[in-house]
Amino acid sequence: MARHSSPRGPAAGRDAATTPGPSGMRNQIVTGLMMLAGIWLILASWFLGYPYDDAAVDAQRNETGVGIVLLLVAFARIVRPRGWLSDLIVLLLGVWLLVAPVLIDYGGPRNTPGAAQANEVVTGIVLVLLALVSMLLLFRARRMSPGEAG
Repeated sequence: MARHSSPRGPAAGRDAATTPGPSGMRNQIVTGLMMLAGIWLILASWFLGYPYDDAAVDAQRNETGVGIVLLLVAFARIVRPRGWLSDLIVLLLGVWLLVAPVLIDYGGPRNTPGAAQANEVVTGIVLVLLALVSMLLLFRARRMSPGEAG
């Protein structure tokens, strides 16, 4: 016996929600960029050649911690439908990276490597932009189909 369902039934709604449309592809791209930013934050100190002193180690720990949280958020976005909470976390991580060189001070402006400060500011701007784009995509998806957006 073949099982048939109406195009307006629950099965059709489930299929439409899981089919990646233009919005779904954009969300995957944003999540992928978040993953790349997290990996970059974890590895940046080696690529940028931070010196081995207290200020650089503090900056590296901060970047590694933010990178790990960012990777966890990105993996969560892959596993379950994304919502506003993951965007808010990424936005807060980006803002933290923007203000961390000033708030933490990493042993004073003369002791902190310029590469570490620049890396945190640039990566913070990227994370804020990614979070805002993702929030915009979520808003548009919910506005276009309020019953199916995550």
